[in-house]
Amino acid sequence: MTDMNDNLKQQPSVLDSVTDNIPALQKAVELTIQAAKIGFDWPSIAPVFLKMEEELDELKEAIENGDPQKIMDELGDVLFVCSNLARHLKQDPNTALNHANDKFERRFKKVEQLALQNNKNNTDFDLDYLESLWLKVKKEE
Repeated sequence: MTDMNDNLKQQPSVLDSVTDNIPALQKAVELTIQAAKIGFDWPSIAPVFLKMEEELDELKEAIENGDPQKIMDELGDVLFVCSNLARHLKQDPNTALNHANDKFERRFKKVEQLALQNNKNNTDFDLDYLESLWLKVKKEE
């Protein structure tokens, strides 16, 4: 007698065309594009935000429980929903993340310069002080 899961594994899937040799965020987008082809998709962006909130709540709970495996699992779910959000917004998540990385790097380097100009002998700064510099740099941009 065959197991139902064996039958499912033997059937072709719309996901079979998604390869493993692409960045994880892009793979998540491709998986959801393929799933959407058979109707497994939200009709608008609003439910994507609701799902994001649900996944963030589950991540917070996993953090409170201190289970590293559950934390990784829930963090992965948050990132997966982020990729789905990007797809709904017609944005490439890798491009968006690279843009955010560049923006953070640019701003942080300015914060460092300001902090060191004001406190030449200090390399360990108070978070509130650094945050005030961050807000100043952000406002100037």
